[in-house]
Amino acid sequence: MSRQIPRGMSNFKELRERDFYFVDKSMLIADAVRSGAEVILLPRPRRFGKTLNLSMLRHFFDPGDGNAALFEGLAVSSQPDVMAHCGQYPTVFITLKDMKFEDYDTCHRAMSEMLAMLFISFRDVIAKAEPMAIYKTMTDDIMNGVAHTATLQRSLGLLTELIYRGTGQKSVVLIDEYDAPIHAGYRHGYYRKMIGFMRNLLSGAYKDNDYLHQGCVTGILRVAKESIFSGFNNPSVATIMEEEFSQHFGFTESEVTAVLEDFNLADRRDEVREWYNGYRFGSYIMYNPWSIMEYVSAARFEDVRARPYWVNTSENQLIHELTVESDAIRKEELETLLRGESVHKEIITNIVLENMSPTTIWSLLTLSGYLKPQTLTIDEGRFLCDLVIPNREVRTFFDQTVREWVGRQTGQRLEPLLNALLAENMEHLAAHFAEMVKTVLSFHDTAGNEPERVYHAFMLGLLVDLRGKYQVLSNRESGLGRYDIIMIPRDKTAVGFVFEFKKVEEQTAEITAAEALKQIIERDYAADLRSRGVQTIRAIGVAVDGKQTRICSDLLPSRTD
Repeated sequence: MSRQIPRGMSNFKELRERDFYFVDKSMLIADAVRSGAEVILLPRPRRFGKTLNLSMLRHFFDPGDGNAALFEGLAVSSQPDVMAHCGQYPTVFITLKDMKFEDYDTCHRAMSEMLAMLFISFRDVIAKAEPMAIYKTMTDDIMNGVAHTATLQRSLGLLTELIYRGTGQKSVVLIDEYDAPIHAGYRHGYYRKMIGFMRNLLSGAYKDNDYLHQGCVTGILRVAKESIFSGFNNPSVATIMEEEFSQHFGFTESEVTAVLEDFNLADRRDEVREWYNGYRFGSYIMYNPWSIMEYVSAARFEDVRARPYWVNTSENQLIHELTVESDAIRKEELETLLRGESVHKEIITNIVLENMSPTTIWSLLTLSGYLKPQTLTIDEGRFLCDLVIPNREVRTFFDQTVREWVGRQTGQRLEPLLNALLAENMEHLAAHFAEMVKTVLSFHDTAGNEPERVYHAFMLGLLVDLRGKYQVLSNRESGLGRYDIIMIPRDKTAVGFVFEFKKVEEQTAEITAAEALKQIIERDYAADLRSRGVQTIRAIGVAVDGKQTRICSDLLPSRTD
């Protein structure tokens, strides 16, 4: 196919006029028109088509010359009741996706400039409105960039009134990425000021506005602090947990199949599914459109394989920082997720960033696309989910999170420990591991009934840095039981490792470590390694007693007798 791929393009009109490749999401328009809601809030993860979809709504509703032609051949064009609304409403459109600054004054100035440009774009309509003197003063101040904060907060409501006075038509008001400046405020210390500004700006546009036909707001989260959306008339909120609008953001399985076929990449379907599938919106399992288009753009010109695209974008930094710094995510839970299993959590859809709690951080990860609700139970309005990592791309985010967490906690101790392991220097390994345990693990971590699980999870986190050389597996069947950890070398001539962790009870630590080693041998945990062609295998038994550890090790025969 010769059509260009719209990498990063979010202007619907330009995309259609220049005949870029387009995955038809125009039935979003039909659902919006038929919803009956005066205001629709559509939170979705970053890079899932929010800006492009709002641009599409803009060019559908706005009475611009030739806009109707943009929808010829699209699904919505076959819906006469919906097409009757095409070009009927002046449309106010702003995107706040770039309103991310390190201080409130700069953000406020950028918002003032953006609103000035918006008013200037409606200059001719405003001139016809013959506003009262106070309105003219406010309008001039906004256009000249000298408006007071209170005037800026009222600006969108004012603009819709002026448009109505000038044209006799009610407006459609579209706000894209409304929470981008709120996230920036949280990161840089002006969260409360930004919440206050945005609450009043949104209220001016949508609350009791007699000049509003319909509004649509996108963002990542439904921010709850100080009731930022309270009082809206008949709002419809469709998060990723609800069914409504769920298929319009991201690509469905059939859409991705068509994209791959159109670009002669149908043979890559399994790889694409492994890397980019798995997001759940309502009952739909979706693909990440940003990653799909980046992948297709690269793969059509050279034989590249899948790689992380979405999780490496700078917009994800807030999520990364919150995850690394959160005390709500335990190491055992990260281990569970990294081995492909689920964790059971309640998800709340109203997020208060400044009041982080265990429920909040898990909800943030889910609503932002980093975790998939594999199962969903609604119990008296509560969303109870079994959460999993959706795909291989997002797994790289959690791998990086574990590496950074370990790096922050262990400082300069990790590299010597891993070098001792790879050199099979068990004396140095034992010393480095014991020192790291004393430094990193809290007494609370190791004081429970099953401290060996804590050490098991801790060691698993340490080994993340060796994923380039080893495949690290945990808690899987091999031989006559389930090993704790095995390390499968990608170079089969290298040494493979089997770990077993045991809690010290009646015996001494030395005897317990020897029993752990004996268990590896008697239950033949190394069978999995041998079946994969690994010839040199070292068994490591680890005894744990509070913050005390002992290690016992031996080389195993290359095959069983």
